[in-house]
Order: sequence, then structure tokens, then C-alpha cells
Amino acid sequence: MSEKKGIAARAADEAGKRYVIGLDVGTTSLCATAIDTRDGTVVRTIVRPNLAVIAGEAPDERLQDPDRIVDELLSMLDQWRDLLPETAAIGISAQMHGILYVDGRGRAVSPLYTWQDGRGERPIATQGQSASGAATYRQQLEALTGYPVPSGYGLLTHDVLRRTGGVPAAAAKLCTVGDYAAMRLAGRAAPLVDATQAAGLGLFDLRSRSFDAAAAARAGIDAALLPELAGPAGTRSGATRADALVGTMPEGIPVAVAIGDNQASYLGTVPALAGSLLFNVGTGAQLSLYTTEPVEPAGGLELRPFPDGGWLLAGASLGGGKSYALLAGFYREIAETLGGGEDSVPSERLYDAMNRWALAALDEGRPLPRVDAAFFGTRADPARTGEIASLTSATLTPQALTAGLLAGVADELAAFAAQLPAELLPGVRRRVGAGNGLRRNPALRRLLEARIGAPLELAGAREEAACGAAVHAAVCAGIFADYDEALDRLGGANLTEGDIV
Repeated sequence: MSEKKGIAARAADEAGKRYVIGLDVGTTSLCATAIDTRDGTVVRTIVRPNLAVIAGEAPDERLQDPDRIVDELLSMLDQWRDLLPETAAIGISAQMHGILYVDGRGRAVSPLYTWQDGRGERPIATQGQSASGAATYRQQLEALTGYPVPSGYGLLTHDVLRRTGGVPAAAAKLCTVGDYAAMRLAGRAAPLVDATQAAGLGLFDLRSRSFDAAAAARAGIDAALLPELAGPAGTRSGATRADALVGTMPEGIPVAVAIGDNQASYLGTVPALAGSLLFNVGTGAQLSLYTTEPVEPAGGLELRPFPDGGWLLAGASLGGGKSYALLAGFYREIAETLGGGEDSVPSERLYDAMNRWALAALDEGRPLPRVDAAFFGTRADPARTGEIASLTSATLTPQALTAGLLAGVADELAAFAAQLPAELLPGVRRRVGAGNGLRRNPALRRLLEARIGAPLELAGAREEAACGAAVHAAVCAGIFADYDEALDRLGGANLTEGDIV
């Protein structure tokens, strides 16, 4: 590890502010991680299930309680009262695309409509609302604005709600759940949103890094509800780092603007921004590659803002670990039906068995069924379905089917990699793996490595998004001048795991 350390980092040491804390608001779990900025040690980690799910009125609705989420984060921090006096900054990573509404005091007046909410794919309620013959709300919004707005994107959800009377009368602004958490921690009355989160809401002009107010107006969306945008962290754009701070906690700890979990996972995993191709398999699956200049994405790739003014070229699958969980549910139902009883097979035992089955199929060279793992559709085609083909008496076994599904997940990621611009490929020096889907599943790692023709490096720390949020906080608070300096000290290759609660 380099001994380079900036003036602000030495000042933080001298003031006894040795830690940065990262909070991650995931779809299914919440995490807090504390990192020692002197040596990159992850000194403590808390992981809790996200129990904030609210039952929707329709099968396509996916809702969570934002206040319950924030209360749980505050409870985690309360367990670390001994660390807070020595904490220099707190950062937040959060699930992207979803929205909630806040009133003029900065308190939630709606549930969180998550990235999995599918109401944008509903048929338009009346033909009189249709535009250009659009059949769904998504098609209508895209026709009116000229922007792709995939299912689950916040401004598509908002457009459906405003057209169907679902926007609360008290709503003053909309924001993401990460922005809301930052507001609550810092006591702020209005959201301040990073471009990484804003772009995931839709109708966002990547070149100007701002919402397209004219496009919103064409759709009838009131721009007054859109949140204020924060300046980039670091020094790339010339903005001050203070532009990326939401405020301070009562204890005086600076709170950084929340960033998207995709970008946070990149920061929490790679040893350096440049030259690192990241494969992340969690609930979904993603490929990400950093670039200082915007490039035209091909195929299923997206160009996403990075917090320092740079960019991530990303490919995102809606399946990944979720597809593997779908197969696990299939096996569980069989076991329960055959007399095991409800909850008779613990999840850990079930996944251990599936991982062994997949490895056995690969080790023995068994033929595998061909699996298209798009069981949850794709961003471009939400109606797309998964397929299982080449079924024979040899491939219709738990071993072959499990390995075949993992091969389908690896195929999705490899297809994204094949779409990367040729001019960026010579700069790729390492392939990095992240997420429990890769960390805990050697069969998936083997299948992916075979498809990309290179070995995967796994980062030292396990909660990548929370670690990335902590790295981001260190830069926003001025402990490090930019992400390159921060990663030189705290990058994924340097981080070592401490206690996990």
C-alpha cells in the first residue's frame, strides 16, 4: 500500500478523526461499515435484513417504509456511539431508481416505490391519455419525452401516480431513499441529490448532468417537484467538495450526499478507478467499467454518471442472484410438498446443496440445459421471458439444471462485456468480482471466468457498497483530494475485514 497521505488526511488523524462510516440501503438488507482511514481496515460491520416491505394493492407494486429504513440505520449508528467521536464523515449508498415524496419539512409523505415497482408497464387507463398510440404508461412517457424510461425508474412511477391521483397533496419534492436517509441524518428539509441517483430516476441529460426540464414539461411533469442536484466530489470538475455534503449530524459529523449502489460498489471493490472491469452479482447482476470521458453505449449497456464527474459504462441484469433465488424457491416448494413441512429446509442448507450440485455437474463434465436467465425481463424489454432448452434425460437433473441456470447468468454478464467499446479494452488490466453471488458461489465464478477468458479477483471486504459509501464520504469530507488518492489507501485490494455483527 502506498504511504501517500494528503494534508487533510493527516489533519483528520491529528484531530482523532480516524474513521469513516458507510451506510448501504439495499432492497433486502441494510448495512453499516466503519473503515479506519489510516490502514484501510474495516473495523466493524453490521448487517440487518431490510424489514420495511409494505404490501401493495396490486401484484406489480413494490413498496417499502422509508422511515422504518432510516430508523434502522440510526439504530445501527447508535450501537457505535464509541466510534462517532472519532468519525470524520458518513456516506450513504442506496438502491437506485425508486422514489418517495417529502413535505416542506423534509419528512416522508409516501412509501418508497422501489426499483422493482412495475406500474409503469400497466395499460394506459383511458385512451384519451394515450400519446402516439402508446399502450402503456412507459411507452407514453417515452413518446412524449424522447428518453428511454425503463420500468421502475422513479419519474415513470411518478408519472403514473400523478395521472392516477396517487401523488400526496403534501408532496413538496421527490427523491430517492438514500437522499431521504441523508436528509434525516443531517436534519435537512429538502433533498440534495447526486447525479448518480438523479440519472436513475429518468429524464436526465447526461451531457449537462441535469434533469431535462423541457422534456418533463412535454410530459406534464411539474419540474418544481424535482430535487436540487449536488456538485461532484473530488476535483475533476473544479467543484468544491463541500458541494457534495448534505450537512452535519448533531454530533458534528459531515454527511455526504448519497450515491447509487452501482457506483458505490465500484468504489468499494476496485483497487483503482482506471483499468478495473467489475462484475457484481447480488440481487441483480452488473458489469461496470470506469471512463473519464462519455462514450456511446452499445447493446444493453448504459452510460451512468460517476460521483467525481467521470462515468461508468454499465450493463445491468434484472436477474442475477434473483434468478438463482427463484430456482431455490422451486426446490424448496418440492421439499415442502413432499412432506418436509414449511421452513423445513434452511436457506443456508439449500444454497449449499445447490452450489455443490453445480460444482459436481461442472467437475463431471455433465451436459447442461441451455438457460436464458431473463426470468424478470430486461431493462429494454420488461415483457421478455426466460427459457430453458436442450432438456434431455441427462440434463433434467438438479445438478445440471442448477449449473445451467448459473451458466445463463454468466452468459448475461459475458454478453455485456462483449459490447464494451474496443477503444476501452486495452486499458482493462484487471477483472474484479463482487457481491455474494460470486463470492459464495465458486461454480458461477468458474463459469464466468471461462466466458471472459480471464481470472476474477475478489475484494478483501464483503459489503462492497457500504465500503464504497465510506470511501465517498472520505473524499467529500476532504480527507483525500480525490478518489484516486482515497483508493490508494482504501481501495478494494487494501481493505481487510473486521468484525461483522
